[in-house]
Amino acid sequence: MAGKDVTVLDACDALEAILTADTRAEIIDELTRVGSFADGLRRLRSAMAAHAFTTSAEALSLAKVVRRLDRLTRDDGFRVLHSWDHTTHRFTEDLVPVLMLDFFVRADRPEPNERLVLGILLDYYFLHLLALCAMRAWDEGDADTILERVTRMVSELQGPNGSGHHFVEDAETLLTYALSQFHPEEQAYDRLIAKVVTLNEAHQVTFAKVSVAVLSAHLRWGFWLMYDRDVLRMRNDNVGDYPWLLNSVVTLLRSYARLLGAGGPASERRDVVVGVLLGLAADPWAFRGRAPAALADYGAEYGEVRDLLQEHGSKLLEEFEAHRPSRDAYSPLALHFNFPHNVLVAIVTLVLLEGKPRELPLNVLFIEELSGLSGEETQQDLALTLMAFSRGSSHRLGYQGAMLVAYDHFSGLRSFTMTTETIRKSLDLEKR
Repeated sequence: MAGKDVTVLDACDALEAILTADTRAEIIDELTRVGSFADGLRRLRSAMAAHAFTTSAEALSLAKVVRRLDRLTRDDGFRVLHSWDHTTHRFTEDLVPVLMLDFFVRADRPEPNERLVLGILLDYYFLHLLALCAMRAWDEGDADTILERVTRMVSELQGPNGSGHHFVEDAETLLTYALSQFHPEEQAYDRLIAKVVTLNEAHQVTFAKVSVAVLSAHLRWGFWLMYDRDVLRMRNDNVGDYPWLLNSVVTLLRSYARLLGAGGPASERRDVVVGVLLGLAADPWAFRGRAPAALADYGAEYGEVRDLLQEHGSKLLEEFEAHRPSRDAYSPLALHFNFPHNVLVAIVTLVLLEGKPRELPLNVLFIEELSGLSGEETQQDLALTLMAFSRGSSHRLGYQGAMLVAYDHFSGLRSFTMTTETIRKSLDLEKR
């Protein structure tokens, strides 16, 4: 298969063959066949770095597929397999899964569950390849079909053939995960959003729900913990996020208007209402009537948001009240983080250190409290555990010692109050 001819469909075919069979277990068999656990980790590190694995029956090379798709994605302005180092101001040389393996080696945990650790690290590697496929969904002309295929592969990744750990729910979350670490080229976000609007409505809404949760937690983290509540500083430092936020908010407001017009019960609109609330809470003043500089080129979309808020704002404010954060229930408005990849890194790190997969994927942190969870852990337990982990070491703290993941009921309530009061005042001004 010549490098120039490799496509996202080739990548999906190769990954699907691995994830739907016993291949991962066979890879781990080979890693543990001879030598110590440390030897197995070294072999896995080399295999991930080379994108080449072996089983007793065959050698599997993903190198041409991965490098071709990675190059195309870099050309678009995004890096999926490497993370930005805020100290050196450059991307890491090693893959993110390799860095995770290195961390585990340094942690030197006593009596680890060897197959489980190798399995989680291997799954974490394949998760990043699936994110790469999601980013290339538009290459073959039918992005909706490819995203649906990636979502099915996410299910296979987390199914009985893998480690048992649940990372994320769908391809749209992988898209958001790939987009939302720092990328120096701000125009890259605009180009990606131009692709997102070509998706069908269901995929656009799903992407928007995840996006507003991520952008809201990210910008609110900055507002409270980094920018000293200076909204102009926040906007100037996050220019690339605003067209993405605008697209997500307008997508959800359109969905809300359609659902409201259909005349169904409020329960049918619940998830969309929460999404609109999170989107507006990211920067409620951005939608008050005068667009921020970052949205100067998006007059039509911004005007549509203003029109939809004017038409449905009173009803939205009424429905928002059911989602006012309280001490007794989990609320995504109380969650703050600098980047979602740091949240996922923290979850995977904890899983490796504890030697126990978690059933709650990243997505549960983006929605309101669920009832009837099958495991012992709740969303709030997970959020508080991540906050404790974040502040457990000076190496895990961000700007001026800020926790990279924080969960605080009171700041969530403050965000709710600021958002609803700002939107209410905006509507009152327009009625005069």
